[in-house]
Amino acid sequence: MKTKLTFIIAVIFSFASYAQNEIDALRYSLINYSGTARFTGMSGAYGAVGADFSSLSQNPAGIGLYRKSELTFTPMIFSGNTESRFQGDMGTDSRTTFYVGNVGYVMALKVPENNQLKVKQVQFGFGLNRMASFSNRAVINGQNNENSLITKYLNDADASGPNPENLYYAPYNFGAALAYDTKLIYQDTFNVWQSDLPNGGLYQTKNIETRGGTTETVLSTGANFAEKLFVGMTFAFPRINYEEESYYFEKDNKTLSPYLKSFDRYEYLHTTGTGFNFKIGFIYKPMDFVRIGGAFHTPTYYTNLHDAFSARMTAYYDQPPLTNSNVTIFDANSPNGDYEYDITTPLRAMGSLAFILGQYGLISADYEYIDYSNANLDAYDYNFSSENNTIRTTFAAANNVRVGTEWKAGILSFRGGYNIYGSPYKNEGMTGRGSRTGYSFGIGVREKIYFVDFSYSHYSMDDNYYLYNIAPASRNTYNGNSYSLTLGLRM
Repeated sequence: MKTKLTFIIAVIFSFASYAQNEIDALRYSLINYSGTARFTGMSGAYGAVGADFSSLSQNPAGIGLYRKSELTFTPMIFSGNTESRFQGDMGTDSRTTFYVGNVGYVMALKVPENNQLKVKQVQFGFGLNRMASFSNRAVINGQNNENSLITKYLNDADASGPNPENLYYAPYNFGAALAYDTKLIYQDTFNVWQSDLPNGGLYQTKNIETRGGTTETVLSTGANFAEKLFVGMTFAFPRINYEEESYYFEKDNKTLSPYLKSFDRYEYLHTTGTGFNFKIGFIYKPMDFVRIGGAFHTPTYYTNLHDAFSARMTAYYDQPPLTNSNVTIFDANSPNGDYEYDITTPLRAMGSLAFILGQYGLISADYEYIDYSNANLDAYDYNFSSENNTIRTTFAAANNVRVGTEWKAGILSFRGGYNIYGSPYKNEGMTGRGSRTGYSFGIGVREKIYFVDFSYSHYSMDDNYYLYNIAPASRNTYNGNSYSLTLGLRM
């Protein structure tokens, strides 16, 4: 059935083992709040500011500060870059993509004065916000004198037993079976699994490209109580679309084998699915220039996530590996795999503080808590007990901090921000640092009936990546750059 990875690998990419595991749970638990250019220009430090559509996905009480109805649309350009350091070699690659960061409408309605609850306004909003981007490309290469992917497949074949037919059943049918069909592993006369290069010594290269993201559809409502207390709630429906393609290559550049020249492996994975969560929040004004905010997000329940996956391997030989054949190239294809499963990502809690400096500007800060060890995997035909235990023992609680500011000069607004997202790992020294830092800048023009905002944001993260579960670590640095333009209309 499912196999447990020995190591935790990078959170942006994952080795396509075709066994749903802790890496999937972590990938879909990580959020990089996005949306409007004003929001991203302040690095998402918006929990106590409000009156921006992005806040519906963060602190829904922000909807309560809308005075007028508003329509927003935000196209974005995202560029992801990865630098890898593997066995003394350096590799770098990048990918740029376009997507919609936000589109939404908020309707603000006045309430008749002198009502018993002192409600000034009620608001309703619907639309979508971008919550994560998976767009990236990486290349990892280097001389590995410790082992080979063949070593892993040889170990798997040993675990499967002496009967080769066992390789064509899970979990070996997408890995060791292809190595057997391409003659990379074989049995001797005593039915013992063998390989010409069991100890490695080959030059390894892997190219990985990921696409897609998580987009959240929101239905929100809020209210303004006496210009002191603002409350809101959001029904959110995030949708995952994750696609990964990788090309792996090993070459016998030292001529260690008289037979094998090189081999390659192509992998494809596409994950789709929709989830649900509920968010509730408040913003309180003890004084006109102080705002205190808080929000709570339930766990997100992704039901019936669907994985579609496949693999292909080709081996090239200097001379035929079979005595009764002249063939020097062997191809093998996996079956087309499909699997449905559930993921529950952890709850989130946040507190916020903002100082509103009249018509001059504002300063704000958010603190967010999330415990990644509370993520959970499940399926109708498998309980994921081993994988969920790995989640509990490997991941930890993280503290996220965002600070931002905005200053006004007439119709112009200038913004900046900084954020720190804590590592999801319990043992950062073993798994790689895993924490993420970022900064942002922005500018906007705001008139009575329209506004235009632009922002640039950057994040950086170091982590370890493993080509396969017994490989040496590649130390990867991930960088992301986003450019956002929001067009808004007030009504």
